[in-house]
Amino acid sequence: MSIFFYCLAYAAVIAFVAIAAMRIMGYLKKPQHLRWELYPVAHESAERVEYGGSYLEKVDWWKDKYHSSIVGALKGFLEEALFLKATWEHNRPLWWRTYPFHVGLYLLLGGMGMTVLAAFGKMAGFEGFVIFCTCVTVFCNVVGFGGVLFGAVGLIQRRLCDAGLRKYTSNEHFFNLGLFGVYALLGLVLCLGYSAWDFALMGNAFIYGMLTFTAMDVAPLYALYLLIGFFMFFWVPYSFLGHLFMKYFTWHDIRWGDEPFISSNKLQNQLANNLNLPVSWRASHIKGDGVKTWAQIATEKQD
Repeated sequence: MSIFFYCLAYAAVIAFVAIAAMRIMGYLKKPQHLRWELYPVAHESAERVEYGGSYLEKVDWWKDKYHSSIVGALKGFLEEALFLKATWEHNRPLWWRTYPFHVGLYLLLGGMGMTVLAAFGKMAGFEGFVIFCTCVTVFCNVVGFGGVLFGAVGLIQRRLCDAGLRKYTSNEHFFNLGLFGVYALLGLVLCLGYSAWDFALMGNAFIYGMLTFTAMDVAPLYALYLLIGFFMFFWVPYSFLGHLFMKYFTWHDIRWGDEPFISSNKLQNQLANNLNLPVSWRASHIKGDGVKTWAQIATEKQD
């Protein structure tokens, strides 16, 4: 039976990487998106970010070389990823629920990473390093499970009770939150039932078995925990939760994309391709018939 769980574990990891890669490649192959260019743009110069300015303010801006601040872009991205800055500024009641949920997820991911490092440490014979990693894992697990459970319950309550948010809530939202809530609750039960230290050691042993291709015995309740975790590896990249790794594209690339058309051959080719796409929008000012292209509609004489 233990071999079955290890086969599932390998399949889950492979599926996560494969589905995530497919989604990223699918995004990159799509036609050039319409850019938001919402200001302030994080990769602008610091003085312009402060008041929401743009390089387009400069006279003859196209004569200067386009400049993008990597430090500014990283700072803006991390502020949103680590602190959910936009939610704090625009929806404070939601922030109090979603922030513990996200921090809990970050801690659980960190705990998973430390578990992998502990397995490598065990393989190398560094017992002191294994103990250190296990201590960090214990903290990440307990606080992480607590944050995810609190956040999941709070977000379900918010989506049920907030009339505005309810309009944009699908059954998948409830399923995803419920799935993470059950996963976190089971993790806390295991931490209390076996002690948080023993639970962390179970994780160390299981990952060590994966890396050394040595099947370890799995306790029944821990087996259920693993099954839910394996399902999440399959489900997360496929579902709405895929924004975990798509955030760069949907936040940085679309929201702050302001590279000039005239300085990028790649962008010129992408936009030229967009103009040659057929238009099926039948609004009276467009009159798309599914055959004419955007270029034809934009250049034809209007009645």
